[in-house]
Amino acid sequence: LTQVPRQEGRQLALPVPPPAGMAGEAGAGGKRAEGVSGSGLPILRVVGQLQATYIIAEGPDGMYLVDQHAAHERILYERFLAEQARAQVTSQPLLEPLPVDLDPGSASLIEEHQALLASLGFDIVLFGRETVLVRAVPAMMADADVAQMVHDLVAELEAGEEPLAREIGERIARRVCKRAAVKAGKVLSPAEMESLLRQLEQCTAPRTCPHGRPTVLVLSAEQLAREFGRTS
Repeated sequence: LTQVPRQEGRQLALPVPPPAGMAGEAGAGGKRAEGVSGSGLPILRVVGQLQATYIIAEGPDGMYLVDQHAAHERILYERFLAEQARAQVTSQPLLEPLPVDLDPGSASLIEEHQALLASLGFDIVLFGRETVLVRAVPAMMADADVAQMVHDLVAELEAGEEPLAREIGERIARRVCKRAAVKAGKVLSPAEMESLLRQLEQCTAPRTCPHGRPTVLVLSAEQLAREFGRTS
């Protein structure tokens, strides 16, 4: 267990930049009710980290365990879709273009959907019959395994028959955000845990990841009292 001392008024570093136009907002007038975030998720105080996988936090109604991977998936997914909706997905050029070997059919599929992939922040071109060259990826996913990400793109492009561009964009976003999110087993600094919770509070659907898995487990004060045999 990594314990975090309570700190007031400190500006903390971010594991990823907050989505544009979301940081600090919470409903009409930009004000938040005391103890409640704009999404309805309580404002949480970081207590520590368990098994380098779960953030332990205190809320107004008890103890919260936050799955850091699922929570970061949700943050990245909503940010990605917001950027896509504004046609402002930021691309990060690779230091060196990365060749990725595929079968001819998969390489052709990437070429066929170049415009769609470009709208999602990918710059991938055909480089022979069985190879594509990755020149840029979405900035928020620059640290992910790029070659694996290309195979994920192919899998989503192959799924279904003639899907709408919006639907396939959302499917790709779900898959690549899962790949890019912070992993279970990674030790986070107090600043990173604090930042992740603040960003999760600003999400429109903070309690599940894009695949429907819970991000948060709550143990109420009443449950804790019962477990410890407290009667008052």
